[in-house]
Amino acid sequence: MKAITVIQPWVQLLVEGAKLFETRSWKTNYRGEILIHAGKKDPLFGISAMGDEGWKNACIALGICGTINRFEWLPTGVIVGKATLANCIEVTQEFSAKIKADAPAEYSFGDFTPGRYVWMMQNPVVFDKPIPVSGKQGLWNYDGPL
Repeated sequence: MKAITVIQPWVQLLVEGAKLFETRSWKTNYRGEILIHAGKKDPLFGISAMGDEGWKNACIALGICGTINRFEWLPTGVIVGKATLANCIEVTQEFSAKIKADAPAEYSFGDFTPGRYVWMMQNPVVFDKPIPVSGKQGLWNYDGPL
């Protein structure tokens, strides 16, 4: 099955359905089920890259605002869930402006710079038990048990 490695907290936002667009610098022609793998980077790396507005929106979406050590529970180095990659489109100025206006939280979770690509996810599923596995760059294949 195809898999993609993403950094926390974006992983958790994807599998919980709070983030439907994964932004990338490259496109894919693949459509279908895709495993969501949490890279091994410390969640603080992702949180610091997210910016204040993104982190505030992430806290709200994940229901962890005001809790102590609110990021330490985010799993890393595991497949956390799956989704359906429904489409991949190039970001235009108009698309970026529409997402910013219509879905400000979604906008704060990605890089909608024109020329980048939006991977549109649907039907997210969080696995009951994460699957430990080393991730890879790009779109990769996972052949182990689910």
